[in-house]
Amino acid sequence: MEFKEYYKKKDVVDSYDKLRSKGLKALVVRRLDLAAIDSLLKKGSILEIGVGTGFIARMLMKKGDFYGIDISSEMLRKVQEFIPKARLSEGNILDLKLARRFDNVVSIRVVSHFNEKDASLALMNVKKILNEQGVFIFNLEKKFALRRLLRKLTKWGSTYTYQYNKEEIEEMMGKVGLKIDKMIYTDHFFLIPLHFLNKLCFNKLEKFITAIELKLLNVGFMANNVFIKCRK
Repeated sequence: MEFKEYYKKKDVVDSYDKLRSKGLKALVVRRLDLAAIDSLLKKGSILEIGVGTGFIARMLMKKGDFYGIDISSEMLRKVQEFIPKARLSEGNILDLKLARRFDNVVSIRVVSHFNEKDASLALMNVKKILNEQGVFIFNLEKKFALRRLLRKLTKWGSTYTYQYNKEEIEEMMGKVGLKIDKMIYTDHFFLIPLHFLNKLCFNKLEKFITAIELKLLNVGFMANNVFIKCRK
């Protein structure tokens, strides 16, 4: 299913946080998302593209002047329930119509839904709304054949996501005129045994595994996710 339609479904929105917190690594991955974003942010205004149900927005609102957009009115309704003071509106990274610019633009689990053509369009649109010293922070799935194979075999995932290696990312950024400041890696596949052990220990090892993952932020080997900080 197209992600645009998937995230507009009321049943998906109502169960989204539960789904994102379910599974072998889910809670660790959510912690890593927050830690990665926090380490890459600069001071100033923040736009989040794809606020979802507000998991990341809760942190970003404490970091600076915050504004959020999402393609799904149902998602925005959910965020407003939990964060009534959040300034939000419907919007699409492939067709951005914003009158102001930002010091930080954050978009997690959005660009990975796009092929290279649409991903490049998304990057170009973000570039237009960055302040002169502004940064764009986003993540992509790192190209990893074993993960893709397992995904096909288990039919995991309700929407399709694309994977990119470092060379492809650098080439795409160069074409749209963005410079990479930093790339960090999370969710390392070789730690799967620890996640199984964590399950057997009733999730008491989450903080321990997170601490290990944070030590591996500069290690790309068998990582599933890459977080990218770029600028004009």
